[in-house]
Amino acid sequence: MHLAHTPAPAWPGWSDAGTLVMPLAAPPPVRPLTLDGLRLQPKRELHVTLIGGRLAERLRASLRDPYLTAAVRTLYEAHDWHFATTGEYRLLRKPARRDDGRFGATHSVIALLTMPAMAAFHHGLGRLLGTQLPLPPPHVTLYVEGRAQGIGVRSPSALRGYAVRAIAPHELDAGAPA
Repeated sequence: MHLAHTPAPAWPGWSDAGTLVMPLAAPPPVRPLTLDGLRLQPKRELHVTLIGGRLAERLRASLRDPYLTAAVRTLYEAHDWHFATTGEYRLLRKPARRDDGRFGATHSVIALLTMPAMAAFHHGLGRLLGTQLPLPPPHVTLYVEGRAQGIGVRSPSALRGYAVRAIAPHELDAGAPA
């Protein structure tokens, strides 16, 4: 799977869920993926989450709009959001509320990215909050099981905790039925 880089879009604004995501121009995978006995569905759209739900809540509790949006937008626009795929993929598992309402294991397949702006952006967000923030591992969720939105990976320790295993790139092709 190749994620072609295109320049970051203009300020994308807050999502309906109150998060900040950078949409990617790359199309999502077309077919489901069978991996380790799991049937994973392609993510509906591809993006990099820059501010997840918990961090967005912290920011909103500390800063009020329009200052919050202006400050975050200024930080976003100050950076070059160039990225590259690392060629590393991970199968993740997290206990969470599934789309069917039950609580249980959910899974995602992610592609790890190098994205230098992520560290500077989160450093700036930390300055707004007066604290140091963990750096979310830059990644794109490609496939999901149990929860269409994915599972959220807000820190390196969360990534380590959710990781089931590394996935070789050829497994992504081999596991996608024709």
